[in-house]
Amino acid sequence: MRWLKHLVIVLGLLIVGGVALLGYGFYKKTSDPGWKLIGGTPPAPSSTPSPALAPMPTGPKPPLPVFGNISLDLPPGCFINRVRPEGRRLYITTGPKDVCRDVIVVDVTDGRILGTIKARP
Repeated sequence: MRWLKHLVIVLGLLIVGGVALLGYGFYKKTSDPGWKLIGGTPPAPSSTPSPALAPMPTGPKPPLPVFGNISLDLPPGCFINRVRPEGRRLYITTGPKDVCRDVIVVDVTDGRILGTIKARP
């Protein structure tokens, strides 16, 4: 029974050491992504220069241009069913489905109607 106690203690120490080593590895990898525990130093960068990155703009963003009123020219009996922004575009779905099933695409930076997708049989 004594050897079983020693075995449990040794295995417990191995588990604690492994978890500590894993935590240390995660810490080192977050501070230096090229770090390796075994295997030496990371490869040297190539002699060809990498393209320079554009500097991040600092300061306030310029305001969006004012584009006034937009007329969607919906047919009689149609209404705006759903509006979904995605990036620089605004997708306007019209309804009801039996009268008009259009999707109007609007550029939100200048207010231009980019196009209309008609879903009629």
